[in-house]
This record gives sequence, C-alpha cells and structure tokens, in this order.
Amino acid sequence: MPRRDHFSWSAIVSAHARHGQPRAALALYRQMLWDPRSAGADNQFTASSALAAATAARCARAGRELHCHVVRKGIDVDAVVWSALADMYAKCGRVDDARSVFDRMPVRDVVSWTAMVESFAQNGQPEEALHYFDMFLMSGIRPDHVMFVGVLSACAHAGLVDKGLGIFHLIKDVYKIEHTADHYACVIDLLSRSGQFERAEEMINNMPMKPNKFLWASLLGGCRIHKNVRLARWAAEALFEIEPENPATYVTLANIYASVGLFDEVENVRRTMESKGITKLPASSWIEVGRRVHVFLVGDKSHPQTEEICTLLKKLYVKMREEGYVADTGFVLHDVEDEQKEHDIGYHSERLAVAFGIIATPEGAPIKVFKNLRICGDCHTTIKLISQIMQREIIVRDSYRFHHFKSGVVLVGTIGDFAA
Repeated sequence: MPRRDHFSWSAIVSAHARHGQPRAALALYRQMLWDPRSAGADNQFTASSALAAATAARCARAGRELHCHVVRKGIDVDAVVWSALADMYAKCGRVDDARSVFDRMPVRDVVSWTAMVESFAQNGQPEEALHYFDMFLMSGIRPDHVMFVGVLSACAHAGLVDKGLGIFHLIKDVYKIEHTADHYACVIDLLSRSGQFERAEEMINNMPMKPNKFLWASLLGGCRIHKNVRLARWAAEALFEIEPENPATYVTLANIYASVGLFDEVENVRRTMESKGITKLPASSWIEVGRRVHVFLVGDKSHPQTEEICTLLKKLYVKMREEGYVADTGFVLHDVEDEQKEHDIGYHSERLAVAFGIIATPEGAPIKVFKNLRICGDCHTTIKLISQIMQREIIVRDSYRFHHFKSGVVLVGTIGDFAA
C-alpha cells in the first residue's frame, strides 16, 4: 500500500487479535507508529483495536502503555475507547483500574456498563457486579442480551439461585428479550454449581433451542463438584458429539470417575483418548519477573532455581499441616498410594510458579501467575494458605477466571471454579 490509513491498520491489527495472535497485533500497532506511510492513522480507531489485542493477550503492561500513549498523544477518546480501556483492565485482573476508567467516562452506554458488570463477575466480585447492574437499570439505558449474560454469570459464581432465576425470568417477562442459549447455559451453571440437578435436567429437557457446548460444559463442571456420575456421562456424551477432539471433556469425565474410585472407567477413558489420538494438553503456569517469563510444568525440575523452589514448598507444607491442611488427593487421576498422590499434587505447575514468585520478588510484593488450564481445588486451598503464611497477595489467572488470595482470604474465586 502506498498509504496506510486507520481503516487498513485497524483491520490488520483486529484480524490478528481475533485469530489468536494478539501479541503480533500489538507489534503491528507499534510498527504503525513508526511507519512514514501511516500519517494520521494513530487515532481512536487503531487505539481501540490495539487495546482489544492487549485484552486478548491478557497483557496489562501493554494495555497501560497504550493508555498512557492515548493520553500523551491527545487522541480523541470516544465511547468505544473508554469501553475498550475498562474491558482491558478488567480482563487483565485490574478491577480498580477498570473502575477508575469507568468513573471518568463522560458518557456511559450499554457496552461500558456491560464491561463493568462482566469485570466484577469474571474477577469474582459478584456483589459488585449486581450492584453495578442495579445502577445500570436506574440509568434508564435498555439492557441487551449480553448484559444479562454478565449478570447471570455473577449470580452463578455467588451461588444466588433465586436471584439468578428471577433475573432469567425478567429477561423475557419485563424486557421482552428472547432467551439465548448463553442465558440457559448461565442458569444451568447456577443450578449445577449448587447441586440442584433435577431442576437443571428439567430445564435442559424443556429448552426451546438445542443446548450449546457452554451449557454442557457447565453441567459437567457441576457434576465434578458434586460427583454426579449419571449426569456427567450425559453431558460428556453431548460434548463428544459437539467437540469430539476436545481433551478437556475426557479429562473432566476421568476426574469424576477417579473422585468416586471408578478407576476402571478412568482407564476406559484413557484408552478411548489413545485410540482417537487425543492427548491431554500439558498443564503449564508462568510468571513474569523482571520482563522475563518463567514457565513451569507439573513436577518441573528444569528451572535453574528448582532446588530453592522445592525447599520453600516443603517448608510451606510443614506450616500448612500445622494449620490443619490435608491434601485433597481426589484430584489425582492415578490409582496409586495416597503418599504418591500427595506428592504428585504437591508439585502442580501453579505452586511452582507461586513459590518462584516468592523467591524472586521483593518481600510483600503481589504475585501474579497465569495457567493455561483451570486451577484444581487443592491448589486453590494451598495458595490461599500460602498467602496467609507469607503475607502476600497472590493472583492466579487460569483458563476460566482470576482467583485472588490475600492473608488467607479468597478475594476472588468460588467453589466450583476448579478442575484437575
């Protein structure tokens, strides 16, 4: 192109972000800033595309740099940019920054309100999510179906069954919005988390549309919590039809079998995966220290500070047992001795990353760890206790949401958000 305007740059940046290459999208945006053919392209349109890329990459540092760039360059900040900023901070786990951006918005539309409701819901502050939803309703702006997904999700994480069902009926009865498959998925999540499987099963059977993969995954997750083998098989069979190559379904089903001692069924699941060439995605966790990313696998001994990491974990486990901690070995799939199960679960990737964070960062500094899969329940309990023992704020962003721990208190993350 002899000249590249904001339309062409926004298109190419957005395309990379949407197709799983957010860091490449950010690199392209930086290239635009130095490209002599791109005079005038640095505006609110390209900025919002770059912010979407930072959001997809869960890169708070890049997002903050973009925010500073927008302010420094005096770029016109319209409603889209404001909402993109709030969404970026929220999805990077910086809820206070998201709230600060929202408070400074000159005009708020349904997109910006939805960003805040979803922010608090995803970051495990359902009470705040519902508070902002109530304020949104008082603003007089008409809600859309996306807003209701956010608030129903908040009810699910808070275990507010009656509140969630009330809002579900409100959607159609008051606002005349047709229920979507995502609305049903949220309600099934709400019911299955709370163990109300009869109501969940009845709702699925009476839905006016075909259940989607999110609904079946929600039901399967609830079955994992409450060890409901019958409905787990039902949900898994439906997911096998929709996503036959997705290893998460097989692994979750195997977890449920293992939790009730059905190790023959666990082996059957393994054999099925092997016959279909399906492999479990290795669990990995990573932490950024000094602009360098340190990656850990379960039982990983490749890190140069492995000895220090393992020594610290052993000391922490001694203190945890003094506090009454007992490892939940139900998250171990293998039919081995309890001592071996406790050893296996004791070196999950997120624990190694947290221990390294304690060693490598200044005393009292918060620790932020990312994980490619969902955190298991025993790791959730362990990291909560570590935050108390070490007096550190620890944030774990798994594949599903943020979990915040401070002084032995779970600020974010509720029962039901875990998987092995």
